[in-house]
Amino acid sequence: MLIAMGKSPSVKTAFNQVEQMAFIVFEGGEGVGKSTQIELLFTSLKQQGIICTLTREPGGTPFAEDIRSLFKRMSEHGDTPLPLTELLLITAARTQHIQKVIKPELAKGHHVICDRFLDSTYVYQSIVGKVNKQVVDTISQFALQNIIPDLTLVFISDTSKALARIKKEKSRKEDRLDSFSNDIHAQIMNGYREVLNNNFTYPNGAIPKRISIDANASVENVFEQVKTALFNTLGIKL
Repeated sequence: MLIAMGKSPSVKTAFNQVEQMAFIVFEGGEGVGKSTQIELLFTSLKQQGIICTLTREPGGTPFAEDIRSLFKRMSEHGDTPLPLTELLLITAARTQHIQKVIKPELAKGHHVICDRFLDSTYVYQSIVGKVNKQVVDTISQFALQNIIPDLTLVFISDTSKALARIKKEKSRKEDRLDSFSNDIHAQIMNGYREVLNNNFTYPNGAIPKRISIDANASVENVFEQVKTALFNTLGIKL
């Protein structure tokens, strides 16, 4: 999934409020409302005439989307991937994604909005899957090549509310991750809290700017939190 849009010359002044491109990542467990907020942000940036690219992980390129389908597919044979296998699959997809989408778009001066990045790997494969963080970092550093988000928005929600959202979304086709037990979903949410509270470093030792978003609030209130985070961190006023 990759959506890019251009900037109208008539809104040059609005675009000039942001001097440089930004890599913005949305993080959180299943059913926290990330997709809704990403679309709201993308639409608002478009209205401001700000050039941006909307993408996701795993995915973002045709080959990486194939890996995504394999990763999220419900198992028909019972041989579900081990956490280390998941890590290797996601890193392969991320390598394609960074080299073919993220780096080229940032090099053009475009903003990149990404649904999930390395923090998801820390939560799903390391904290929940028990793959040592050093292993994650060692494998990930080759794919990242020092790429680090300018802002990571971490959506935190009560597990019960997140699961209720999943059930309410009639258009949502349940995948392997949605089908996790309630206990696993709770572990994932706590994993994001751990990443936030312990300031997880990236493989290069840097700590990305992370802001916690209260995803229990209304859609409108959550978007206000997103807009405030963008303004306070990146100077983007919406």
